[in-house]
Amino acid sequence: MQKETINRRHFIKLSSFTSGSLVIGFMLPGLPALALSPADCEFFQPSAYLKIDKSGKVTVLVGKQESGQGVDTAFPMIVAEELDVDFKDVKSEIAPYGTLKEGEHDTGGSQSVMTMYDSLRKAGAIAKAMLISAAAKVWNIKETSCAADKGEVVNTITMQRIKYGELVCQAAALPVPKDVTLKNPKDFKLIGKAEKRSNLNDILTGKTKYGLDIKLDGMLFAVAERCPVLGGTLVSVDDAAAKKVPGVIKVVSYKGTGAPMHVRAGVAVIATNTWAAIKARKLLNITWDEGSKNNESTEELFKTFAAKAKTKPAIEVFKKGDVSSFANKNEITATYAQPFLAHATIEPVNFVAAVNGDACELWGGLQLPDWTVNTIAKECNFKKEKIKVNLTAMGGAFGRRLHFDFAIEAVRIAQQIDKPVKLIWERADDIRFQPYRPANYHLLKASTDDKGHLAAWQHHVLGTPVAYMTEGPNTKHPEEMDGADKGFCYAVPNILTGYTPVDFNINRGWLRSVDICVNTFPVESFIDEIAQQQHKDPLDFRLAMLENKPDFKTGDDPGAMTQSPARIAAVLKKVAEKIGWKEARKPNHFIGLATHSFIFAKSYAAHAIEIELLAPKKFKITRVVAAIDCGLVINPDGLLNQMEGGLAFALTQTLKGEITVANSRVVEDGFFSYELLTYAEMPPLEIYIIDSKEEPGGVGEVGLSTVAPALCNALAAAGNRPRNLPIRNEGFSWVYA
Repeated sequence: MQKETINRRHFIKLSSFTSGSLVIGFMLPGLPALALSPADCEFFQPSAYLKIDKSGKVTVLVGKQESGQGVDTAFPMIVAEELDVDFKDVKSEIAPYGTLKEGEHDTGGSQSVMTMYDSLRKAGAIAKAMLISAAAKVWNIKETSCAADKGEVVNTITMQRIKYGELVCQAAALPVPKDVTLKNPKDFKLIGKAEKRSNLNDILTGKTKYGLDIKLDGMLFAVAERCPVLGGTLVSVDDAAAKKVPGVIKVVSYKGTGAPMHVRAGVAVIATNTWAAIKARKLLNITWDEGSKNNESTEELFKTFAAKAKTKPAIEVFKKGDVSSFANKNEITATYAQPFLAHATIEPVNFVAAVNGDACELWGGLQLPDWTVNTIAKECNFKKEKIKVNLTAMGGAFGRRLHFDFAIEAVRIAQQIDKPVKLIWERADDIRFQPYRPANYHLLKASTDDKGHLAAWQHHVLGTPVAYMTEGPNTKHPEEMDGADKGFCYAVPNILTGYTPVDFNINRGWLRSVDICVNTFPVESFIDEIAQQQHKDPLDFRLAMLENKPDFKTGDDPGAMTQSPARIAAVLKKVAEKIGWKEARKPNHFIGLATHSFIFAKSYAAHAIEIELLAPKKFKITRVVAAIDCGLVINPDGLLNQMEGGLAFALTQTLKGEITVANSRVVEDGFFSYELLTYAEMPPLEIYIIDSKEEPGGVGEVGLSTVAPALCNALAAAGNRPRNLPIRNEGFSWVYA
């Protein structure tokens, strides 16, 4: 059994939750736990993460923000496992903002389960220990003569049972135990078993409340017309016609901001209903000063990339050995490029704000609520403690709500009227004005020795970095090199990688799978290309540089991440086996492979994609096989959901996803011009989970990065290698069943 010590200093009474009950949580150090008399208690809340009422129902308070990734099911499963309760008696609620330590509400990077696993287990174990202690006092026996089972404490001498709900008040009066014993994973009954989303029925029937569903007494609605060019300013606005629309209350303007969110200058129409605001916005006559950066285009950007790629990288990122000793020796060179991409969430961006004097209250979905509050306090002149946040579920996020430009806008609009205001971005607003996944370009060079082994590797990444937006052009670390830095997984004796930042006048932000996805496409495509040129099997070529290679640290500091070539090889071998890589193929059928490590989520995934070639650049995806190693799996059903969604998301990017810019304006304006993968286009998918005893990793993003290179490697095997995404720009087309 694992033994964990819990320091009493980590607990605090949370009066905002209580109705005369004991509330103790992993909160601010130095504050004592307080207990009330059993007669005062309504429910038992032994930590900030869970509470138990007198009926025995358990509520898990989920600190991470739910956007479809399933934390509202995985977190309760972890607590229920240690608490020994029936999962049907457990529900989840959003942990109110401010009841957890700073940062514990933040959600991104596939970190939720990985970072909260231990804390949630301890929370469940503490509650169980206190309930057992309460029962032991009732029976006047030793705690060692008690056991927990399905929401009850069992007297192992007499086999009497007391329900948890009947022990709530007695447990609430007890001190928090200093030590708590966690289960041995071999004794898990719930973790590792597939559970459907706990609120799936509510989602399907419309009962789940998202930000767009928020309704407040007296609430008004707003839409905004934003400066078409980032950094532009408002010169004048004629709102006479707009004000004549029935329902319009007021037209207001607000200034833009710089880093970190780059809110555009805007004019907002406030009305009693959404339609009136939308209709009136079209009647605004606005003059903007677009500034000097109003003629930039993606066409010119990629020309700049190509020119700068021929020069030395501005930043040297990783150096190993001496690549110059292999200059011009069996050298292979290739370039790859990827466009700006939008998040394209299902729920349109929205946010509610109300300002009352020096106080501000917010409603909506945020992935980084602490950063949001700190920035709004600064940008909108509030004291941090005067800002109240009411978090909601999000209808998809994918990194879009790591940014909170919309929240700043909502507050600036609400500051100019005395009622709550719901700001709504139409679909066109979100596609045209959001922070985009950076466009990028890659020049790769490699040299082989006389035996065809990869001897030298060079990778020059050029991009439009997010850090230029969030920190400014003087940032010390603009590079976006995960997967192409010290974590490069293949055993090559000589490596040199570098990064060149190129600024561009549209906002950029983090998108699902971030720069690991950006760099895996060129790396896995180029590895395949080298194998082809050397007439080597692409699977064997990879495995020779992965198998029997030791794990290694990706940095010198104590917290440096560990790369595991063996686990990368294992998922690769699994997809190769399951798709029949070594078997004879049907005529005109071709297979591509790709593997990778989503290193900061401690997860590994690979894809194998089989296509049927119908014409030189026309194909059908007949089969997709995926494998994932994310350590201990909490909920296999949730994992499968994320891998399925990851494939759809990645195929959108590979086949047709693209944001283009002309005159510093985004051309696309909705889902007709920024197309998503349709249900009919979704190919058959098989998912294999590697059995692992390693600690849990993340799964929300790991299923994306290897899709594009696997498909492109299949097309290369068929005779034409795509080098630029989306591949339809290179003349490729596809059919589906």
